[in-house]
Amino acid sequence: MKRQLITLVLAAACTFTAGCVSNPSTGGKSVGVGGLEGEKKTVQKNHQEIVKVLGLYDDQALQEYVNIVGQRLAQSSDLPNEEFRFYVLDDENINAFVTGCCNVYVNRGLLVNLNSEAELAGVIGHEIGHITARHPARRQARGMAASLGAMAAAILTGSNAVGQLANIGAQAWMMGYGRDNEMEADRLGLKYMVKAGYNPNSIGNVFRMFQAGEKFERQRATAEGREPRLYHGVFSSHPSPDDREVQAAKGAANIKGDSPPDGWIDRHDEYLTTINGIAYGSSKAQGIVRDNRFYHADMGITLAFPRGWTIENMRDRLLAFTPKKDAVLQVTIDAKPEKQAPREFLLTKLKGQSVFKGEPLEGSDDMEGYTALTRSGSPIDNGLGPVRWAVMYRGQSAYIFAGASRSAMNGVPEVDGLIKSTVLTLRGLRPAEFPLTEPYRIKVVKATPQTDLEAYANDMPEEKFKKETLELINAMYPNKKPAPGQLFKIVE
Repeated sequence: MKRQLITLVLAAACTFTAGCVSNPSTGGKSVGVGGLEGEKKTVQKNHQEIVKVLGLYDDQALQEYVNIVGQRLAQSSDLPNEEFRFYVLDDENINAFVTGCCNVYVNRGLLVNLNSEAELAGVIGHEIGHITARHPARRQARGMAASLGAMAAAILTGSNAVGQLANIGAQAWMMGYGRDNEMEADRLGLKYMVKAGYNPNSIGNVFRMFQAGEKFERQRATAEGREPRLYHGVFSSHPSPDDREVQAAKGAANIKGDSPPDGWIDRHDEYLTTINGIAYGSSKAQGIVRDNRFYHADMGITLAFPRGWTIENMRDRLLAFTPKKDAVLQVTIDAKPEKQAPREFLLTKLKGQSVFKGEPLEGSDDMEGYTALTRSGSPIDNGLGPVRWAVMYRGQSAYIFAGASRSAMNGVPEVDGLIKSTVLTLRGLRPAEFPLTEPYRIKVVKATPQTDLEAYANDMPEEKFKKETLELINAMYPNKKPAPGQLFKIVE
């Protein structure tokens, strides 16, 4: 959780309007402001906002590795003379996206789930294909706004923000460019990776990874008595992984006889060695959630949430909610004003609303705060229900809490006591707790004839389905084992 707040008008959601230029991949016409030059100016202007919202992963060697792979593919594309830039974002979700010419963004979480450099090349080639085909310039790039807009939806909006976040796990893929555009990017990406010498069959592995993830999600949803949250189920404009895998396989079949003299590039072991040590789940910069408690080394704080609640650790806030999504608690951070007591600070924030039952708070470490209720603003019931607000001062920061529940008694959220007690768990880190602020990390090990993934499953930070999750990140789901001598990933 970072101090900055998300800006809703985000780079990735810019709208390109009239002005026709030649499509470098097809030779046809594309739409964009001032052609590629206008698009590039907009993309670079918006880059800083994307970095502020999502953050770059703090590993220069990994950033450089992805850049080297990307530049190799860019040189094999239909825009070899353009200045492409490749970035690894500090985001655990499985995603990669572009906003136009010529920035490509790859999430840290995607790197965790890939298993060779050729697979990475397939993903990057696909994203370069979107750029060369001018897909961002041919539609409103609303996918990032949809994802981050849900993340940024504050408790006062009256929208069903919690439901949105819970239903897609706050892990929304880009909405995509429609089936035809996605298929075109697949074809172009395959062309670029082949020209660069990468094994075209590896792109099928990427889609099999999605297939395995969807199969697991269906099984998990059945076990948990809910509807599955599927990538192409949420964003139906995407073609299904099955269709894309078939296309990739056909494309690979057409060029099997044209492999380079030294063979296709796969680099399984080299890739795993490169990502060895990458953060799994939240990174240190984002803060770490362990069980029901949040730890943040840079801020020097820890906070406990009610047991059994789901905790979404977002870049600009913490969001916790009950399994039935009938209660929610949000935590954000603001700068502590120099000459404003907690009471004045909170009432200023709530100016224009009906505020009642205000009272001072005294927290751990001599922290002072203030809490009050507003009669409306809850996202649980379209803004009609009450919200419990609180602020706690610590150091130069003001920690702002907002909680609500579906049911209310006497104008007070039903879980009001639970919300207030959670606020008071905020405290400074103790020396013995600093190791808990370190993230879980990927460790690459070599299999022996006796290796069984189940022996490593207990170290997975997931509450449930530990073995299945470990199998998924190693492309071994369900119930596959690594071959003797094979490198594979564990989490510790």
